[in-house]
Amino acid sequence: MEYVLFPRSEIESRIKNLQSQMGDMDGALLFHAVDICYFTGTAQDGLVYVPRDGEPVVMMKRSLDRAREESPLEVRPLKNMRNLKSDLGIPAKATVGLEMDVLPCSFYFKVNKALEDARFVDVAERIKHIRSVKSEFELALLKEAARILEAGFSSVPDFVEEGMKEVDLICRIESVMRSMGHQGSLRFRRFNSIVPLGHVMSGAEAAFPSFLASPSGGRGTSLIFPQGAGFAKIKRNEPIFVDCVGIYNGYIADATRIFSLGKLDAKLQDAYNATCQIEEAVARELQAGRTGRELFELSEAKGAKLGYQDYLGGTNGNKCGFVGHGVGLELDEYPVIGPLDHAIGEGMTIAIEPKVIYPDKGVLGIEDTFLTTAEGAKCLTNMLREIWQV
Repeated sequence: MEYVLFPRSEIESRIKNLQSQMGDMDGALLFHAVDICYFTGTAQDGLVYVPRDGEPVVMMKRSLDRAREESPLEVRPLKNMRNLKSDLGIPAKATVGLEMDVLPCSFYFKVNKALEDARFVDVAERIKHIRSVKSEFELALLKEAARILEAGFSSVPDFVEEGMKEVDLICRIESVMRSMGHQGSLRFRRFNSIVPLGHVMSGAEAAFPSFLASPSGGRGTSLIFPQGAGFAKIKRNEPIFVDCVGIYNGYIADATRIFSLGKLDAKLQDAYNATCQIEEAVARELQAGRTGRELFELSEAKGAKLGYQDYLGGTNGNKCGFVGHGVGLELDEYPVIGPLDHAIGEGMTIAIEPKVIYPDKGVLGIEDTFLTTAEGAKCLTNMLREIWQV
């Protein structure tokens, strides 16, 4: 199985879209590997400068040869940053967009010195909104990611056993997905945040708090990776929380299901059923013209009506503050289904994930990735919605 190159038409369309939204910028200078790949078709080490008018300039340090094989654009060598102004053809006193949400200070200082009298503005917000709407090419990759994810979830009953460690279970799920083309790593845009390919925890371990912007936490495997699956052993009659991503050619599908060895008690089953009702309520309204804030408030109101306001999205003091997020080349894409006025439009891929967190019992919840269309939201992760009792 080989990865799929981005077509020239796809790259050209993305560049024109960015150029049309530059406003008073003379151009955008991008260093973030995911943004570079999105606009050039390669994620090698270098940069891309997209002027407001004219052709983009792609310069790579390593590997130049590979970048030339992967990108449909002309790729030049990048020898140093000192000559950026002349190499990129940036005019005097230019206004240049930078990815200020992720650009390291060391790079900023180099660019500032090289471009001398340039004025810098943030272009990251515009890029994230551009990337929130997916093309037919992207949707085909996302649907394949969903197929890989479904295979991973379907394998859980074959592997899960009483007494096995959480890390052993997630390793087996990952093995199934990797053999189908899953890339084995996950992009997350937030500073100081790293995420595994999923959170697979059992019982109260899933509710153990962590720093990650996520409803679930987990102890993890070390102090430097304090989240996700750990060394706890899976027990009978407790919720086994499986929140994983499928990835194909960089594109992500996200879902959550609950498994159990034996039957869960009625309180936990009721909580799970409530999250399914919340997901259904949000999905019905997931359409163009709505905002992330409206859908989040709908989720909160539905949770309160069902009696779970103190546990939905976390306990007081540990609530995650959202019920959904866009997915694409990164896990935390726009729009955010939270207290932000992100507009919902057609062609967006959004994961909706209501979770009820009981600190002493675990996490109950569901998550699916939806595509927004003119006919309403369509679920891409079509799996059994009931608790998977083994």
